[in-house]
Amino acid sequence: MEIPDELLALLGVKHKGQLALRLIKSMYGLKQAGRLWSRLLHKILAKLGFCQCYMDGCLYYKRDAGGVTLVGVYVDDLLVTGTSSARVDAFFEDMAVLELKDLGVVSKFLGIGFEYDKDKGWLLEQRQVILGMLDKFGLSEASAVRVPIGGEHENDVDGELLPNDGAGSSQRPTVQTFQSLVGSLLWIARCTRPYIAYAVHRVTRRTHEPRVSDWRLAKKIARYLKGTVDTKFVLHAPRGSMSEDTIVVEGCSDSDFAGTAWTASR
Repeated sequence: MEIPDELLALLGVKHKGQLALRLIKSMYGLKQAGRLWSRLLHKILAKLGFCQCYMDGCLYYKRDAGGVTLVGVYVDDLLVTGTSSARVDAFFEDMAVLELKDLGVVSKFLGIGFEYDKDKGWLLEQRQVILGMLDKFGLSEASAVRVPIGGEHENDVDGELLPNDGAGSSQRPTVQTFQSLVGSLLWIARCTRPYIAYAVHRVTRRTHEPRVSDWRLAKKIARYLKGTVDTKFVLHAPRGSMSEDTIVVEGCSDSDFAGTAWTASR
């Protein structure tokens, strides 16, 4: 590492050999670097009045009379939102000590594309993630299907086990190949496609000992995503639907309480 001449002159050093630099090792790729950064960020956010979410340690929130500010953390990438743009601007001013770079309104984060429409709200998509998954598992030229699952439960037999002898390929899938595909499907279902959760859950039941039938179902879900690659997940609350004091979240589910054999717990 070269010491700038300006620094040498400022310190009154005539020869470079008279001065040594001490590296902050934890910031240069050591195992504890991530942990130390997390602790530093947590300390600063707590000092600014943010609370860490109990259910998700990567989410911080600050609520006061002026509104709410939310901060999502992924290593050193932060996603900031609030009830007003002024709160977001104030956050970056308060965090100036870390020299954060404001990249503007989010358009891409962790492989998720964001688009804002004043009438529709936020539109989330994972087009590039899905296309990358299809290419990785040799499904780019596969035919799309209209539904992610259907009929498989009626012929749910053990079948032939996938080999467990290495990474494998799309032509010769192994346990590792199957697990990798399932991991991709889980990520997509969690982020932008919650409605495929049942199909993905179905295919994860035997991740440790997958059958050929499980591999076929996983590929079917991927083929469904190919046909709906441009589908976007909409996050929208009608104006005036929420008061300033209360946010009401409503959900529903449908259950037939194991009315059929293939939906019963086993």
